[in-house]
Amino acid sequence: MKKAAKLALLFILISSSLLAQEVIYEHYADGVDFWVLIPYNSLVFKHNTNSAVYNLSVEIKNKKTKDKFNYEETISVPRREWLQDTAIPIHFQAELAPGKYETLLRFKNLNLGNKTDLKRTFILDNKYTSIGQPFIFVFKEGIQFQPSDLTRLPSEVDSCILQQKFSVLPDSIQVFSSLNSQIFNYPRGKYQCDLTLWVNQDNVDFLKIVFFEDNVFYEMEPFYYSPWFYFNAIYSYEDQIQQIRYIANQNEWNKIRKASPEEYPEIIEQFWQNHDPSPGTTRNEFRESFYQRVRIADERFTVHKKLKGWKSDRGRIYIKYGEPDEVYSEVHPLDLKPYIVWVYYKPNRVFVFMDRGGYGQYELRNKDEEF
Repeated sequence: MKKAAKLALLFILISSSLLAQEVIYEHYADGVDFWVLIPYNSLVFKHNTNSAVYNLSVEIKNKKTKDKFNYEETISVPRREWLQDTAIPIHFQAELAPGKYETLLRFKNLNLGNKTDLKRTFILDNKYTSIGQPFIFVFKEGIQFQPSDLTRLPSEVDSCILQQKFSVLPDSIQVFSSLNSQIFNYPRGKYQCDLTLWVNQDNVDFLKIVFFEDNVFYEMEPFYYSPWFYFNAIYSYEDQIQQIRYIANQNEWNKIRKASPEEYPEIIEQFWQNHDPSPGTTRNEFRESFYQRVRIADERFTVHKKLKGWKSDRGRIYIKYGEPDEVYSEVHPLDLKPYIVWVYYKPNRVFVFMDRGGYGQYELRNKDEEF
């Protein structure tokens, strides 16, 4: 029998700037493991320097019991093209009793002096993480990073390690790609799989991990860093509420529109939980696809600062329906304004956009087709 594994909880700590860190925690008998994932793309390098030096300080406290945990680390990250779209991981472990905690992060650029303060709460219950995230960590030139995809690794990495912790008692764990495989029999607590030869000698286009426990098996993919994780750093909660409006049904929108700004984060998370095609895992493929459409809409259809691409008519239709199957355009028609026609086969829709002002701001002419 195939089941979805209960994976670790992912929560995102976001600031109002373009800097964001993802923090993952997993709860086991020996403590709580925290991973802070720092997007390389968000690091700011001082002019004419080849590295960025940052200090991370973390305070985790329980307001009720007054228990407190502190952690601090300084990292130096070189300027490298192959680190684009990766994350720099920082790991630490804490012994925490079950309860509600507040996490305070300060991330300071020691070269430039600017800093970002982040705050988020989380609840730690008395249940251990059944199966933790299968992390992949790569070393090159002495730098550890988490890739976004194995196919995008730089050539000849120093090492590539898959590691995972768990509290279940599997009979075996199999790690396999299209050309290689490795089996761990009766592992307890954790395992490490050395993928260095796999990625240096072969083009590893996919990787699967399978837990076998009695007559049940859990199948999963490695946890890759995704640039979409820090979507909140680019779009405010108010923006996200309006974006969700494009795809929410009437009942959902009636509930969402009544929420106060303080409730927006919870309302947004609940909406995506309700639209998760793979509940029980930390990945929500539908959410990732939606975020990607929003970003593409911004890149393609932003005409000026006051009208972002996702707010435009073309952006809205693109977010709702994706890439059109056919596109017809007439930039200089006789006796008419410039227009563009998008054709969708499924669902059967045709949208006509016209640039009435001649400034590239195309407006939807047949709005009835949208619904």
